[in-house]
Amino acid sequence: MASLNSTRKLLIVVVVALTLRVAVIPFLIGDVLDPARDHWDFGWEEGRIARSIAAGEGFSSPLFGQTGKTAWTTPVYPYLLAGVFRVFGIYSHASAWVILILNALFSALTCIPVYFVANRSFGPGAASWAIWIWAFHPYAIYLVSGRVWGFCLDALFMALLLWCTLALQEQSSIPRWIGYGLVWGVAALENAVILSTLPFLLGWLAWRRRRRGVEWRFRAAAALLTLLLTVTPWFVRNYQAFGRFIPFRATFWMIFWESNTGDTSDLYPDWTNPAHNDAEMEEYRRLGELGYADEKRSTSLKNLRNHPGLFLWLTFKRVVYTWTGYWSFNPVFLSQEPTAIPNIGFCSLMTILLLLGLRQARRISRDAAVPLVLVLFSYPLVYYVTHPGVDYRHPVDPVIVIFLGVLACALAARFARAPAQAQTSQP
Repeated sequence: MASLNSTRKLLIVVVVALTLRVAVIPFLIGDVLDPARDHWDFGWEEGRIARSIAAGEGFSSPLFGQTGKTAWTTPVYPYLLAGVFRVFGIYSHASAWVILILNALFSALTCIPVYFVANRSFGPGAASWAIWIWAFHPYAIYLVSGRVWGFCLDALFMALLLWCTLALQEQSSIPRWIGYGLVWGVAALENAVILSTLPFLLGWLAWRRRRRGVEWRFRAAAALLTLLLTVTPWFVRNYQAFGRFIPFRATFWMIFWESNTGDTSDLYPDWTNPAHNDAEMEEYRRLGELGYADEKRSTSLKNLRNHPGLFLWLTFKRVVYTWTGYWSFNPVFLSQEPTAIPNIGFCSLMTILLLLGLRQARRISRDAAVPLVLVLFSYPLVYYVTHPGVDYRHPVDPVIVIFLGVLACALAARFARAPAQAQTSQP
């Protein structure tokens, strides 16, 4: 009966989360449908690639005009969006609704792994609070209801992988470990940054099984082999397209350069991006994607050698921004980012509550908190050296709400005890 009640509760929260996200779409869809710059805001680079796929031109042309094959991003979300375009029309009103509803569904379904991770680690009370917090989480609602991008899938995959990792502590079934590797592989093809958590989560899992005297090497090897086989077709495609080994994306050094020029007027100034600078766009066309990336790599490495202190300072600023939302109080910056001040307040509050929740979680079970902390530590590392953002940090938000759920559960229990304690203390 308890299990049935839990399932019913979880289903209700998923429906509420989905309803909230879909209800917000009409207020935000206008930005997606804005025809300015040839519908640039309809998915940005991923929208451009999806349009090329839907038009029969293959995985190509992430910016403006036909610029040829690309490895700008990984393939899962662009192909999903391309499928929507083929059925409902490229950049159409119907396509916007369909993809945003799919985003909302992915985000709502994230309640499921959040619940099971929290329940397994800290109990059903914390799990119930965590999924309700996720259902009403402002970032989750905004990012999936008003942006055509894969943030929703990133968060879902990160939560699924954490759930699978916890479950495999006691699992020795080879098919389950192969399935674990498959989930990692698909997640990597959605967003390769998720792989930054793999060494930590798999290392923790191996340590836990070794401590219990349970075999792990062969099973971990099966998972890693499955992961490799899953991503290999994309590697082969990139090699055939460019004649060079490109594991996932070709754009790291472009993004690194954009964020480390020394211009701190913004996280990554628009003038550095070919999509917003005609001169850079012409250079991208002239050199081709790999040539342009190679040029930015050379420039970036030269800047690192000549100005290491600047890079360290910018990295520090990006760490601060990730957890507080603060970048600058410069009036010009604030005029371009009207929500900057509210975001600083909300993001900073979330981080404070996260730390309080983490302290409470350690009191319940220090061991259970470790894999969640490893995700919080490892996932943002690449963004600390490139450019962070509420959207790029979103995959760790399910972990954050689990710790918020732990804190909320503890506070609720304390408030529930208070009247009884007050009554017993009376003469």
